Amino acid sequence: MNGLLSLAAALSSGVNSYVFYFVSEKMNWTEAQTYCRQHYTDLVTVNDQTYIDELLQSLPSGFSSMMWIGLYRTDEYFPWVWVWSDGSKALFTPWDYSQPNNVGGQQYCVCMSTKGYWSDWWCTDKLPFLCYTEKKRQMVRLEVKSSQNVNDPAVKNMILAKLEQILKEKGLTDAKPSWREISGENVFHKMWYQKSDASDASCKRTIN
Repeated sequence: MNGLLSLAAALSSGVNSYVFYFVSEKMNWTEAQTYCRQHYTDLVTVNDQTYIDELLQSLPSGFSSMMWIGLYRTDEYFPWVWVWSDGSKALFTPWDYSQPNNVGGQQYCVCMSTKGYWSDWWCTDKLPFLCYTEKKRQMVRLEVKSSQNVNDPAVKNMILAKLEQILKEKGLTDAKPSWREISGENVFHKMWYQKSDASDASCKRTIN
């Protein structure tokens, strides 16, 4: 392939997202928090319905138990303030029917059902739980010089394979290149230069 991977790339700003992990071993809320902080980043923080949908997809088939998330309440303020394990305040709280109800005045921690609804619960109870880590996503703009049709699926796959090889050689062994595609549009667009017979194709892509 003539000059297929004559590339120029520039990193744009990174965007953070979460990777979720389901832990089946039952622990109380404090033990679960400690475990997540030791092995991942923390107990999960859930900011919107999209996060819940992703969390539920990470659960094993047939699982039906309640599970800890990283939310708890504090008595430092009145009325109570719901706070995430990372210290941020909760702005999104899809409570189950009649929740939170603080049975016995001792339900300080929050668990989630497999339908995505939340309940306040006794922190000393032992439940499965959900942890998370942050993954960094970076947008890269590429210029590719080639006489080939760079929007051909086979050619795009070869470019990704070459990019992954280059990234691994640079020590980024966990990087997973993928194309950022918008429905109805090509990944690459031709850019013509007066002093050259070759055409450059540029695109934006994502490294996970």
